[in-house]
Amino acid sequence: MLTDLNGKTKLVPVLASPVDHVIAPSAYNPAFAERGLNWLMVPMGVDPVDLAATLKQLARVTNLQGVNLTIPHKSQAFSLCQWVTEEARVSGMVNTLRLEEKGIWSGTNTDGIGFLNALRAQEMLDLTRPVFVAGAGGAGTAIAFALAKVGFTTIDVVDIDKQRVSVLLHSLQRMFPNITLGNSSEALTRAGLAVNATPMGLHKGDPSPFDATSLQDDAVFFDIIAARDTELMLAAKERKLRVLGGRAMIDHQLTHQIEFWRGDYFALAHRD
Repeated sequence: MLTDLNGKTKLVPVLASPVDHVIAPSAYNPAFAERGLNWLMVPMGVDPVDLAATLKQLARVTNLQGVNLTIPHKSQAFSLCQWVTEEARVSGMVNTLRLEEKGIWSGTNTDGIGFLNALRAQEMLDLTRPVFVAGAGGAGTAIAFALAKVGFTTIDVVDIDKQRVSVLLHSLQRMFPNITLGNSSEALTRAGLAVNATPMGLHKGDPSPFDATSLQDDAVFFDIIAARDTELMLAAKERKLRVLGGRAMIDHQLTHQIEFWRGDYFALAHRD
């Protein structure tokens, strides 16, 4: 595939920090080729303090098709967009950028739809069960909003950053006043769906955000880490639980991102 690169190739960088865990090109580049798109995704390590300057320079690249974003850029990138979709606005996060006229960025967030569609594809979406989400960062926030919007009625979110959890739960309660929200670690034992939306597990030896032995025997466990099977995933599989990993989430959101990068219609509104 790389031998087909030429002056008409459009670039789609994926910005991350750290960048060593990024496997997105292995999913996106074949998807581009299958659709007859002369596009190339390339990982770029960008420190958060350099994100604004990097996007400013990328806006000058004449063969840029779009930008993909992962840890830890989704919140800051939202603030750098002038136009966003509803999915991005409600979560305050973007993972997909498109360059508009005059160097203006528009953004959307496909983490939620990718997460839900991965569950639907495996018939693991049960709205009647409580949900436990570890992590209130970019992906965790998007996932929590998607879960509430699709109809889950009991959601607990925990994070080492208590202020971040508080802000997220307040926003969720304001938008979905009829759901039951909490931030109790004990809710894990009652959850029908447990989610690791933290970076814990990116590297071998990372501590796990919770203990797989606390999960119910019929629970679904979704670890959004895509770079590897985490120790938590392996422990859940050993218990014969139903397990999904981050690659499934990528596979079920890339179509939406490609549509956005192609300029297909998405309802955009001013970020403010």
